[in-house]
Amino acid sequence: MIRKFLTSLIIFIGLTTMVNAECNFRIADFGGSKESVKFSEDEPSPLIIPDQFGGENIIIPLESLCQEQKELFGTSVIFLFIENKLERIQLFRANMQDRNLMEFSRKRYGDFELPGNTSKFKWRGNHFWENKNSSIEYIMTDIHDGHAEILDITNLKNVESINNYNEKVGKWLDSQN
Repeated sequence: MIRKFLTSLIIFIGLTTMVNAECNFRIADFGGSKESVKFSEDEPSPLIIPDQFGGENIIIPLESLCQEQKELFGTSVIFLFIENKLERIQLFRANMQDRNLMEFSRKRYGDFELPGNTSKFKWRGNHFWENKNSSIEYIMTDIHDGHAEILDITNLKNVESINNYNEKVGKWLDSQN
């Protein structure tokens, strides 16, 4: 009886540890200021890029935030602050020979089926979820000289801010033709 209890306890602790080892790339709450973000002294400084649309992107390699998620190394985490409030978190992974960001997205936010017999390596498209106060979109798209996986997470509470920002970016992109 004690042996069964100890075996069950060890399995429970092992499963709990595996769940807790999941990557937490959210280093700030939506609506929080960039000053509230704390960076590790041991890691290189993040790349901070202001843009002409009222946004400021803070770019951090995922491995700085989630050392245990080795299968996602090579992914950039991009925090978009608009008027000094966090409005979007984006994971960006380009030209990798795997679909690890897709698998991560499916495990964390919910599985989705690909059409027909399409291989995950040939599929291009997007999938949406809503999770609590967040809108989540996984995108697999072609880019110059390759492909990119993108996981885009935005705050549902302040959709107007991100929509206004995206409209400014869209107008600028349209003017470049």
